[in-house]
Amino acid sequence: MGKVFDPELYRASEKDFARHPLPSYFVDKWETWHTDAIYDNGYYSTIMFATNGPVIMVELHIIDPTGNPVVESMQFFEPNEYKASTEALNIKMGENFYRGKYPKYQLSVHDGNNGAELFYESTIEPIITEIPDGVGLGHVSTPFMPVSVSWFLRPRNKITGKLIVEGKEIPVTGMGFADHQWGNSDYMKTAVRYFSWANFPIGKHTLNLFEGQLNETCGYRPYKWMWDWKGEKIYEYDRDCDFYVKVSDIEPGDTVPHKILFIFEHSRIRGTITCDLKTVIQKQPIELEDRIFTINRSSYNCHAKLKIDNERFDTKFERIIEIGYPVNKAEDIPEVETETIEIVAEEKTSKFSQNSKLGELLKDPEATAVLERYVPGISTSSQSKMGANMAIKKIFSFPQAGVSKEKLAAIDEELRAIK
Repeated sequence: MGKVFDPELYRASEKDFARHPLPSYFVDKWETWHTDAIYDNGYYSTIMFATNGPVIMVELHIIDPTGNPVVESMQFFEPNEYKASTEALNIKMGENFYRGKYPKYQLSVHDGNNGAELFYESTIEPIITEIPDGVGLGHVSTPFMPVSVSWFLRPRNKITGKLIVEGKEIPVTGMGFADHQWGNSDYMKTAVRYFSWANFPIGKHTLNLFEGQLNETCGYRPYKWMWDWKGEKIYEYDRDCDFYVKVSDIEPGDTVPHKILFIFEHSRIRGTITCDLKTVIQKQPIELEDRIFTINRSSYNCHAKLKIDNERFDTKFERIIEIGYPVNKAEDIPEVETETIEIVAEEKTSKFSQNSKLGELLKDPEATAVLERYVPGISTSSQSKMGANMAIKKIFSFPQAGVSKEKLAAIDEELRAIK
């Protein structure tokens, strides 16, 4: 694919950002509405409304100008607390909502005395990423595909509103990204091995890049997708674009690259974008059967030196870049030191630990008794079913769980003692 001759074919409708119901036999179906923001006063935020099988949730992360996470909220809801239109963006989870029509959208998220009241106004046209229906992997119906994933983008938005931290209201203005995604199977498990996702404002152009490698189900195929808006309208979509991503300066034991280099050898676009880490916004580890997949959302100071359609650009800006990397589990890493081997051996002989999923623990009477001693009512709570596929270490990391680090360590010790 190359130049888009009819931008209207790619223009997203109001319905493309609405709820997309999938048949119930897709047990791993999921749907997300994600936004991020870089504010002029140095704050950052990410908000995600999501459904994943039986899990219905809203996430809110706020980072202050010093790089400290001041709000890390995850709220779960019952099915009767979730309402969403299938005709336009209008979602309600509990008292939280996300609604609007092009070009302006409103988000309202509150968790205790923390929250956000924001307006996102699109400055360029939203698109479906692949005609005719936005499904970039697989197919919606015929022919049937075991993996189908969609993307709908609103990549450039002006933001106004306020953040609320410990009851204090913080007026904000800034710029940010928004999208809507859905799929019929576990995205990290069956679709993608690794990825990088970036969005760059370059003069009158907006470049959106998606690069990585598909998983075994999709033949391990590498992909390099680029969307280029020229002004308000999509100008080019290239599914096998000649750009390359080089990450470096990753500290031992970490997955966040301190430097990312984008190199363009495209027919219209030549040059580089160098990105230096500024602030880690969110690290999201996802434990799979064969590996741990970590999604890193971080802010980078970027310097673009590009030539686009014979016009030269030398510009600097800040942007949030998302990197998703797999990390082998400890027992799969060769040539580890003796101390690490001993820890792995202990892990393998322990039936349960803080890394066990809540659903697995609640199936075992002894493990359930341990959890009940420290978190009374957890085994009968309706929200336990929603968090069944999450490790208790992750669940108890959220402030609303009311579990201190010391209490989690005590739970972990008792769970490891179960034979």
